[in-house]
Amino acid sequence: MTPELQQHIERTAASFAEATMQAMAALPEDASVDQTVRGAADDATNAAQPRNRAQRRAAQRSERKLLAELERRNRKQLMPHYIAAGLLGLAQVVHSLAIQAQAAGVAAVVTGLACATAGAVGHVWLRRREHALAEWTLWSALLTTATSLWMVIAVTAGVTWGSLALALAGDYAFGARWWAANRHPEAVEPAPETELAPVEVDESMLALYPRRWAEYLGGSGCVLAGSQLVSGEPFEHGIEYVLRLRPGKHDLDMVRSNMSKIASGLGHPETKLTVDPVEENPALARFRVVTASPVAGDVYFHGPQFVDGRIVLGPYIDGLGDAVWRLYTDNSIWGGLIVGGTGSGKSRLIDVIALTALYTACTYVIHVDGQDGMSCPQLWEHAQERYGADDAEYALRRLIAMQQYRQRNRRGGGHGFNPSPDYPGILVIVDEAHVVVTKDNADKWAKLAREARKVGIAVIMADQDGSLETFKKSVLRGSLRAGNAVGLRTDERSQGQILSHGQFNLHDLPAIPGYGHTLGETARHAPFKNRWVPTREDAAKGASKGKSFPKELLLVEDWYEQATKIDLDHGTRAAGDRARRDSIATPTAPAAASAAGTTAVTGHGGATPQPTRMVLPTVPKPRGTDGAAAPNSAPVAPVAAASTPSPGPELSDSEQRVLAAVRAGYAQPGAIAEHVGLTRQRVGALLGALAGKELVTKTGSGPAVRYEATTTAA
Repeated sequence: MTPELQQHIERTAASFAEATMQAMAALPEDASVDQTVRGAADDATNAAQPRNRAQRRAAQRSERKLLAELERRNRKQLMPHYIAAGLLGLAQVVHSLAIQAQAAGVAAVVTGLACATAGAVGHVWLRRREHALAEWTLWSALLTTATSLWMVIAVTAGVTWGSLALALAGDYAFGARWWAANRHPEAVEPAPETELAPVEVDESMLALYPRRWAEYLGGSGCVLAGSQLVSGEPFEHGIEYVLRLRPGKHDLDMVRSNMSKIASGLGHPETKLTVDPVEENPALARFRVVTASPVAGDVYFHGPQFVDGRIVLGPYIDGLGDAVWRLYTDNSIWGGLIVGGTGSGKSRLIDVIALTALYTACTYVIHVDGQDGMSCPQLWEHAQERYGADDAEYALRRLIAMQQYRQRNRRGGGHGFNPSPDYPGILVIVDEAHVVVTKDNADKWAKLAREARKVGIAVIMADQDGSLETFKKSVLRGSLRAGNAVGLRTDERSQGQILSHGQFNLHDLPAIPGYGHTLGETARHAPFKNRWVPTREDAAKGASKGKSFPKELLLVEDWYEQATKIDLDHGTRAAGDRARRDSIATPTAPAAASAAGTTAVTGHGGATPQPTRMVLPTVPKPRGTDGAAAPNSAPVAPVAAASTPSPGPELSDSEQRVLAAVRAGYAQPGAIAEHVGLTRQRVGALLGALAGKELVTKTGSGPAVRYEATTTAA
């Protein structure tokens, strides 16, 4: 610093001090007195007393403690400023000593070389210990070069306004990437259903899990030998660490597949551990130990949540966001794959997706169930169309006809699909996919799942087994996973290998209903808890055990009954109806033989007439539509009846029993089920089949539902 600059600074400081003293002298004499109102007694006396020395010291200690806490929380963000200030001080000290020794040039060169050497050695040291990523090499080299050159200039000429400006510019230029990589964590709002006490984490807890990891998991001969758990920081629901994996030996799939062993080693429940990748380096991961999970209990469904085309499924177990199902994006509707064993919560998940899709008011839901409505009975009851195991082939032909129509008749001639109430998206939910998908139709389903999304048709398939055998080793599973994929716990390990490229297996998930993973390419691979929509049966069971649900909670039957069922556009519906008429108008071989008057030969050589079972779809006429009815098929010779008239040769034994019960005056599914000795779900499926054949009519819904035989059936 030159003598002239130093004199200028001193004169400026003196004039500022003089102006400050004049301003203080102009203030009233009581300006420095504490004017805080201390109550009615102080107001009456109107004599505000100044604080004593002890109070002032206590206030100063509180202020210093607050400043120290602020500095601790922002230490990483302030690090570039600390380094810049240290370099400024070092340069001024070296310059002063060099001027006294009359060796400024030599000192500048030595200081520059020392800075370059220190930067190179520091970078190598950090890289070997994996404190610095490979992507930071260029940044480190530029920083070391700039620092060395600046030190040469500053030591030679001293800290001038020019060198100070260069230091500040370098501070912010090189600090920008540092701040981008060391941001403050974003605040996460807790789930509205759960109120948790603040998590208190002390230093002993921060060190507990790294110590256990080193002893039981990362030590020699352990499951993740060579890995380390470091850099613990509290977050809203627990502690977040950096997990350093051994390059070439470990990967994230290996960590996920060994979560049960990790839980044992850390002494912490598996349902409260999460791991996420670090994009910059596959050998690093973010490992979280949840000490106060927002999903420790049941997470209830309080209403459809549909945000930016995504269905909100439920919160992640660490409270950092919600798992979502992508339904609509620009120009597309998306299906997906759901895998889960018995009791895993697969039906709960399907109900949440179907309900939310219905409440979008621009989605037409079709249910195809390989168990004739027993998998998701409420969805079976309230979907706009439903198909059982015998009608799966017809459903596929109908969907292909709809796809072909929309491909030939695009709305506005534009690219892709955007839903609206008069041109809705079609969401096809296929449950028990192993029954529906066969070797003959697997490629057709795959083509539909892959191509129909651009014309507004999406397919969701759910099954207990996620292996390729379920999908007949076709590309169907991959086509479904391209949209969404959710994995719940499977009953057997062979059923849970849904990720063909890794070791993660769904069988390793805890046996908790609704506990699962979102497995899409862009999804967060962390466990979540699906929201639960209880049924009236669940409410009755809970009441019998003294455990009632919240009063404001609506049950799944209520949500389905209140949902608005929209209609298909006329062209798409007509295309599907034509496929229906074509499939019915073509009689099967036994039916044709019966119509021609042929007979079947028994094993004893006698010829006896055989009743023909006409194959009719169990799908009812789409609700709210005026779809064309099926034309009459070829006449069938009547079969001699016993004392009780038969409803017709096209009905199965179970359908005949249910229809006879309806004729006898049993109008509700529960009473019919008790009368015929079948389950209520099975009776509901049979009533739906009879309604599709226009043999019974339905009035009301829920507890007020009633069925009556039509005049045709009578």
